[in-house]
Amino acid sequence: MDFIQDNLLNLIVFFPLLSALIVFVLPEDEKNLIRRLALVLSLVPLVLVLIMWFTYNAQYRFAGGFAFEVQAEWFPAIGASYHMGIDGISLTMFLLTTILTPIAILASFDIDDKVRMYMTLFLVMETAMLGLFASLDLMIFFIFWEFGLVPMYFLIKIWGGKDRDYA
Repeated sequence: MDFIQDNLLNLIVFFPLLSALIVFVLPEDEKNLIRRLALVLSLVPLVLVLIMWFTYNAQYRFAGGFAFEVQAEWFPAIGASYHMGIDGISLTMFLLTTILTPIAILASFDIDDKVRMYMTLFLVMETAMLGLFASLDLMIFFIFWEFGLVPMYFLIKIWGGKDRDYA
């Protein structure tokens, strides 16, 4: 349990990216398998966020500052580092994101065109959103922001409504 506790933030942020890679290697014609696996894999970050929620309430609730903080040197020449952490607001956004992602995946089960790409992009977008909410360094924030725009563009462009070109 110490490994999970020590790396909980990174596990939550990057597990959807690993899930996207798993979904991406599945055969395109296995649409039901892709849908179900994407749904199940999107529930794992929710479970991890619930663990984080209860740990935060028990240990960090009144401590102030950031919990589950991760920091590593990245680009010292420009003062950028891999610095991520959670406070009460970002933890709430984590919970909201990990609740809504499986609901959105479940609601999109009727999509029949390019299911593998859709589910992969959706899971990549979840990683970007979670990373965005946990970023404590402007460079990391910007990277996750831009990383989220790519799947969002393709999701809107390919599966958007009739006015998707105007979005």
